[in-house]
Amino acid sequence: MKYNRQKEMLSYIKENNTVKNEELLSKFNISIQTLRRDLKIFEDQGLINKVYGGVIYNERKESVTSVSPLDQREMSHSEEKEYIGKLAAALVENGDVIFIDSGTTAYRMLHYMKDLKNVTVISHCLDVMMEIRKLPNLTGICVGGVIQHDSGTFVIDSTFYPYNYNKAFISTVGISTSKSLTNTNLYEGAMKQHVINQSAANYIVADHSKFDIVAYNHFADFTSIKGIITDTRPSDKFVNYFENNQIEIIY
Repeated sequence: MKYNRQKEMLSYIKENNTVKNEELLSKFNISIQTLRRDLKIFEDQGLINKVYGGVIYNERKESVTSVSPLDQREMSHSEEKEYIGKLAAALVENGDVIFIDSGTTAYRMLHYMKDLKNVTVISHCLDVMMEIRKLPNLTGICVGGVIQHDSGTFVIDSTFYPYNYNKAFISTVGISTSKSLTNTNLYEGAMKQHVINQSAANYIVADHSKFDIVAYNHFADFTSIKGIITDTRPSDKFVNYFENNQIEIIY
């Protein structure tokens, strides 16, 4: 209930941009102490700015040149990532051949795939392979190479791996209506491009913190994306953009 309330509250603040505290207290029927705790979480994540008697949603549009260390990213937005993983897993069908990307969100979908049959999972991510070891119902194919310590993935020459996928679940550092999909690792970007070109249906898995973020390496346009899987309703700007471009929003 706490998680759902915070999701709905953040979505409400985002949609209205500026909201008074009294309005939030009334709409969500909570105490002032609970509101302060929720707003403190949003403020610490850089999602809002507090003003006298209310809050303003922080429309972040910064350019990202690097990401946090892997262990820090693993802990950040953990509940949201687990929720996204569950949504992504629901799209996988028996008999599928899928690609699961690197990052700290995509591999969470494996937690909800223990009842599937005849599914092959291909990945270049060490975390994905370690999870598959616990799931004997899945066939795992590791696209190996030189390990990258900062991302836990393998650098490969993707031209040697002409696999075809029913579905691909791709992570991203940034989602922007102007710059589409971006990240901060050229090797990872090249792998994402290759997989997207080889997949029948591509889904982006990203929590709300990735929206309105632009990183320096562009790896894909939205024209090749079937759906966006996230943890809360994006702002109207993104909803309208995705609807106009026939991209499904799953949250």
